[in-house]
Amino acid sequence: MSTIRNILLTGLLIFIPISATLLITIWTFNYIDNLIKPIVIKATGFYFPGLSWVFLFAIIFFLGVVGRFAIGNRIVNSVEEMMRKIPVVRTIYTATKEASKAILVSETERIKGVVLVEYPRKGIYTLGFTTGAHIEEANRKTGIKTVNVFIPTSPNPTSGYVVLIPEEELIYLDVSVEQALKVIISGGFTKS
Repeated sequence: MSTIRNILLTGLLIFIPISATLLITIWTFNYIDNLIKPIVIKATGFYFPGLSWVFLFAIIFFLGVVGRFAIGNRIVNSVEEMMRKIPVVRTIYTATKEASKAILVSETERIKGVVLVEYPRKGIYTLGFTTGAHIEEANRKTGIKTVNVFIPTSPNPTSGYVVLIPEEELIYLDVSVEQALKVIISGGFTKS
């Protein structure tokens, strides 16, 4: 009986992540396809499944090309400046831009290292990620060299806290970011 239970648990551990990934991928594909489909039909006069993805890729590629040249860069900066002046739009634009950076910037640029910090109090250790950013004003006001540390929540590591910790209080770990994330996502059940 315990062998059957273990086999079923193993099957579930394989099935759940694969099926969840497939469902989310299919849902995303259909959502984007249905969103852009009317625009594509209006622009081209015809449509076949997936054409909206080609259309979207072409737009993104074009914007990337434009943004790499000096004139295009000035245009993008002007549009961004205009967006930052409109009260509600400013909040949405800034939040989505920062979220996009967090997702699209490579891991090595975002996260510098895995650390242990005494948080939320002395004697309790929490996994955290140091970032390349720092706040000079905080260092000047405190007279201490602080490091920005992102403390993720479990099991969703995309949310958490940013704490400024004196550099000498950090314990750097020889653990990869992937290993640390596995521990956080699993709620501590995975070995690193």
